[in-house]
Amino acid sequence: MYPPIHFQEHSIERLQALVEQFPLATILMPCSQSDLNNICQVPVLYEPSRNVFIAHVAKHNPLTQCDKQSVKLLFSGDNCYLSPSYSNNKTLPSWLYSSVQVTAKVDVIKSDNEKEKIMRQLTTYFEQPFKPMWSIDEVPKNHREAMYQQLSFIEFTPTHWSGNFKLSQNKSPEVRASIKQSLELANKRSIAKLFQA
Repeated sequence: MYPPIHFQEHSIERLQALVEQFPLATILMPCSQSDLNNICQVPVLYEPSRNVFIAHVAKHNPLTQCDKQSVKLLFSGDNCYLSPSYSNNKTLPSWLYSSVQVTAKVDVIKSDNEKEKIMRQLTTYFEQPFKPMWSIDEVPKNHREAMYQQLSFIEFTPTHWSGNFKLSQNKSPEVRASIKQSLELANKRSIAKLFQA
């Protein structure tokens, strides 16, 4: 079984927290010209209350051809090299990482009101760290409407979540505590926080 069961993450709260912290999704979608997938990267915002992701892409993005189809959203969290020195030589060299995969149905938004609403949600959310926050209202309405003609707005409805958190769960609590402490001392606090007791 892959990933091994001890690296599988099933807590929806932990999966959603990683998606919130790392919102850039690599999206795999069907490709009619090949057995392989088309791939694009899109920042998305998850709305837990409605259980949907929202996003916008350029209107010529192949994702816009996937209306009513399923795609896979891949989210990569923090990652780093694991040195044996982090565990007093009780592990081999390895790599720590966290990722979330979401299978979701695509819904391309047609309503102008919904497009405006999505743009406002996205900009309000992603502008939060900036002071002062930029507002979409700084763009005149007729310019916004022209801009929206060049974009496609999308909702993704999740049908399946899974996580792969490779954080030395197959090691003893003592070894994991040593690794966590070493990560914190190396200023790799983001990945250290993922370690559970």
